[in-house]
Amino acid sequence: MAAEPLSPIESQRRFIRQRAEELLARVDRMDDEELRWTVRVFADCLSPEQRRENLGTYSEHWSVDQLRRFVPTFIRHYTDLALEELKAKESSQGSRLAHLTEEELQSMSLAEKWHLLAKDPGGLRPDQLRRELARLFMCKSFDLFHDAGLSEAAVEFPAYHQVREALERQLDAIVDDLTQMVLLRARRLDEGAPEEVEAALVEIREAISRALGILVPVDQLFAGQMVKLPLELSDETAEAPSPGPEATPAGMSTEDLATALLVLTDLMNLREWDEYLLPLRRRFRSIAEIPPEDLGALLPRLSGRMGDRRITDFAERYRSGRMMAERKVDPGVWEMLPFAERLTILERDNRTIDIVQAARHLAKIFFSFQYTMLFDAGFHVDLLRSPAYQELVNRLIDRFPAGSQREADRRPLEELTQTVTRMMLQLEAMPPEARPGALQEVRAVIATALGLPGDLTYPAGKEGRA
Repeated sequence: MAAEPLSPIESQRRFIRQRAEELLARVDRMDDEELRWTVRVFADCLSPEQRRENLGTYSEHWSVDQLRRFVPTFIRHYTDLALEELKAKESSQGSRLAHLTEEELQSMSLAEKWHLLAKDPGGLRPDQLRRELARLFMCKSFDLFHDAGLSEAAVEFPAYHQVREALERQLDAIVDDLTQMVLLRARRLDEGAPEEVEAALVEIREAISRALGILVPVDQLFAGQMVKLPLELSDETAEAPSPGPEATPAGMSTEDLATALLVLTDLMNLREWDEYLLPLRRRFRSIAEIPPEDLGALLPRLSGRMGDRRITDFAERYRSGRMMAERKVDPGVWEMLPFAERLTILERDNRTIDIVQAARHLAKIFFSFQYTMLFDAGFHVDLLRSPAYQELVNRLIDRFPAGSQREADRRPLEELTQTVTRMMLQLEAMPPEARPGALQEVRAVIATALGLPGDLTYPAGKEGRA
């Protein structure tokens, strides 16, 4: 006789327990960033009082050893709270906001949550409203408004924590006013065309900024990914550009604007490049010739179209399931997937990316001379200016031309990409101390396949800022 299927509540309970077991088994292998990320994601599902009680004197500026001693206890306490909340919701299952757990709210799109809130304005507690307003502040495009991953991803950026903490210091009356301001735009957010939704999001972000006295330029919302918080205790910065004598009204210098455009072009696939950049190429011979005022008007539109893509997605897809072309996998789900299922998802992503994305994927791995460079966004921004990087990308594109109908033309790049994909996935499953050596093996495979010289494979001077 077949076993009866688990109820939704029981399935969630099992997931929460299994997740805790998986994380506790891996704590000793987690690096500094993953330890801090784990705390951030869970802490964002707690009320301010619960955070104070369960985080205590926790600091992201602790050493890795201190973090590894703290995180297991925090995971256990958080898991107990999540299970208690689930038990409390068990008798009131439904589709209203008040019936949802904190983790369910964190995993929903803003579009869905604010649609429900418009129908049930009293459905969230005051502390939950503050979090949702902070998450909405981070939403700069139609795509992100409908992206179920934004609420969780927001915890990686200083801007979100700055706004959430500022909202938590505000009187309920101010939060109520901001909530009503959003609800007055509910119909536009719900039924409007993408450009209408994005106009409403701008109005909302500006209203929150005025209420809190906080100014975060839209292009800096996703700056400073996983820098240690609070920033004032750290040598790290959110990488916000410093306005100079050539600053534009948006607060970015001409050089900053050009760099931002360079990064955005590197995030595009071939179709997007043709759609957004070919018109510029017809007017200007190079980025340097584009007037700052034109760049300043163009960048917000391009940034909105790119959504939450990152320059390090080529490496993060192996670590946390951030695919380059396919839908991103929730990091918690990715952790629980067996190797074979992860590889299947990655191979599907490989089939979806185009020749330009495939070339960048291989070139960025090849030029990451050290394991930590794979996830160093600053290094990869600098790498975009490297003639050697651009030459290798062009070489890959020329060697395996896009649109070729001959299988013999396509097969070598496909086979190389598949080989590198398997090796990189295996690398991420290794202990931290084994990964640098495994990365050199991946780089050697790429070099051999492309006939690259030894001085490029093991250079005396590294490209980028390293």
